Amino acid sequence: MHQFRNNTPDQSFLGDFPQAVDDAAQGEWRANITTIQRRQCIVFTHDQTRFSLALIGVTQKELKELTFWFSDMLGNTMLKLGYPVELMERAVNSFSELSFDTQCSRSVQGTLKNMILDLEAFTWDGSHIMDLGPYSLSANLCKRPCSIKGMKHECIFPDKEMRKLLEHLPDPNETVH
Repeated sequence: MHQFRNNTPDQSFLGDFPQAVDDAAQGEWRANITTIQRRQCIVFTHDQTRFSLALIGVTQKELKELTFWFSDMLGNTMLKLGYPVELMERAVNSFSELSFDTQCSRSVQGTLKNMILDLEAFTWDGSHIMDLGPYSLSANLCKRPCSIKGMKHECIFPDKEMRKLLEHLPDPNETVH
């Protein structure tokens, strides 16, 4: 299971999602809901790598199937970034059901805020948020440099960091002795 953190005060959208949290090999994710051009958007950011995904124009129906939509966005964004199919499948298969709680570090909150601002910036030229390609949009969010608390002068690139993380995860098809 992935741990998705939500830092919005109104959590009624969570409905009947499971509240138990297990550690996943891939790590934890954080999420925040924002509204852009009167459309509900959810931005997900991976704690360790700052890999980000943006679900745009999310409806109540899609919220009920959030695990499916997250998995779809994760896999297709990775393919858009040129990840090998094996790494994409490793990432998508590393979790089963999403779960939620309300804890979030300030460093990750800052990254989420920056990702939301970047997402809004894609519409500054008059583009409608729903006309933007969601996989390309998420891929572009992952190609930008991010700083992490404690890193003074260096930045990480989320697409490269996630790739390194996935390459070091054990292959689910291998047996461990």
